[in-house]
Amino acid sequence: MKGKGKGLRRDLLLLLIVGLILGGIFMPFLHRPRIAHARHDMVRKGYAANYAVRVKEQQAAGRPVYYRDGVIVLMYHNINPQASGSGTITPERFKSELVMLKQKGFNFISASQLAAFLDRRADVPPNAILLSFDDGYEGTYQYALPVLREEHAPAVLFIIEGFMGTRQGMLTWPQVESLEKSGLVAIGGHTFDQHYRIPGNRKVPLIPATVTQITRPETGKKETAAEYEDRMLSDSIQAQYVLYSKLGHTTPYFAYPYGAYTPQLVKILHSAGYRYLFTVIRGMNTREQDPAHIYRINAGSPWVSPGRLYATIRYTVLESKIPHHMPATWIRS
Repeated sequence: MKGKGKGLRRDLLLLLIVGLILGGIFMPFLHRPRIAHARHDMVRKGYAANYAVRVKEQQAAGRPVYYRDGVIVLMYHNINPQASGSGTITPERFKSELVMLKQKGFNFISASQLAAFLDRRADVPPNAILLSFDDGYEGTYQYALPVLREEHAPAVLFIIEGFMGTRQGMLTWPQVESLEKSGLVAIGGHTFDQHYRIPGNRKVPLIPATVTQITRPETGKKETAAEYEDRMLSDSIQAQYVLYSKLGHTTPYFAYPYGAYTPQLVKILHSAGYRYLFTVIRGMNTREQDPAHIYRINAGSPWVSPGRLYATIRYTVLESKIPHHMPATWIRS
């Protein structure tokens, strides 16, 4: 009976999705590659076209080339003058990091350029850097965007769609739209409302709800494996639908909440149209990189000075020369 119940739930979910598609609500998913990428080249054409010239000028000026055919992705959360907590830095610190990176010869690229690189459709300049922001704090619009404009630095912003315009300190949808219209910021997903943790075990005291079965509030019982899958697929589809209704497109970019992932979660996210999935594991991304497991380096904590960030990048580049494999499952408290 368990097998039949599981199959019935999946059949009902499939019928629901098909019905929505036939009703026209999920038409964007039928054309996802075209629509999802149509507005995701977040660098102005003139700026992107100048990369080849900039690289030649960099080499002519004797600036160092730390790495080729690779991309370092930096991770930030909140930018705010009243910096507090481990995930917030001041606008001055943020600007000093970007200025340092430019002075050291790093080249900022967009999320669409990283995607093209991982898909082997395009090259990236030497010392390529992509900036990323998690959660969708209001400080991204108020304080980070002006710095991005000053330094001509593209970024990708992973938002918790259900939090936009509903929680204090988070972005509103008009602000999200303005960020995208700036021509510098691509919008990615971070779940609709599943960004939280539940009590775990001795090894992992707090486990992200995205990678485990939770206790269902309506029944008081732990959900089954099929119910977990239904919950996460529904959340992922809802996030894409809301994004489409607000911005006119879906997104291929997603950052794992708390960096946690499993093969099952990856499969669910792929089903919802997400292709480029970002972890919190430190490393450098190469052409052989699996798009479902993109490395990032934390750059947005108060203790990460520009000098320390530079040293971490250099060490990560050296470390990347040693063969290693991304774990199939990664869960930490």
